[in-house]
Amino acid sequence: MCLGQGSFGTVFRARRDGNVYALKVSNSREQSAELNGKRFELEANILQSINSNRIPKFIEAFSIDSKHVIVQEMIEGDPLSYYIYNGHHFTEDDVKNIIFQLLNILNELHNPIRMENAIVHRDLRLSNLIIKNGELYLIDFGFARYLQSSKSEVLPDPAFSNQEGLDRALKVKTLRKPGAYTYRLLRREISPRSDLFGTGVVTIDLFTNWVKDEELFNQPWEHVLPLSDQFSRFLQKLLSRDRQGFSNCGEALMELGNIR
Repeated sequence: MCLGQGSFGTVFRARRDGNVYALKVSNSREQSAELNGKRFELEANILQSINSNRIPKFIEAFSIDSKHVIVQEMIEGDPLSYYIYNGHHFTEDDVKNIIFQLLNILNELHNPIRMENAIVHRDLRLSNLIIKNGELYLIDFGFARYLQSSKSEVLPDPAFSNQEGLDRALKVKTLRKPGAYTYRLLRREISPRSDLFGTGVVTIDLFTNWVKDEELFNQPWEHVLPLSDQFSRFLQKLLSRDRQGFSNCGEALMELGNIR
């Protein structure tokens, strides 16, 4: 059964020996065979190095002709995008709980026992965050990179394959409206700050159903979302690109824990 598109591949649900797995199969039509292979090799390597109960366990990786397959544990939950598409309204407390869990997962990735395995995810979005029994899980490491550049070959991000996409990203950034193009621009920065900004984008997306008038989407989120002053300041720091922002997930977790 096809579950949908992941980064650089299609995800299927498969059963073997009574167990259910998620299979990510490369889509070589969207990139060269060589680049496709390198991306999946890196993703498989990264997944093998992760030890977290909030990230689906890596099972195996293999290739058949030009197709590359990554097999992981199947998390039987719903992505956060499912709730938004179905009109669910997350309260501020709901969002605080989700973001608290996300920051803890990211803190594990950024600060593993062996620092040479430190990872930045770089693709935080609602469809990559799954809720199961109130617990949050992070999936799809196709954009992930080791924080130590020597650990992996530099691979280009397809979001910057043309100048039009970059120009749009810069325009969105200038207007201070965080969104997909802004985040793609920031993916080039392989640092914890990229994931912190991505967490801010996820936070705003979780409040999408609060906004009924589509024209309001053209205004800065600070003028639209009826958030508490403390949480609004916290969100501004997540999205900040200067010294006013958080430098790591530990700082963000501490401030979030102090919000009443």
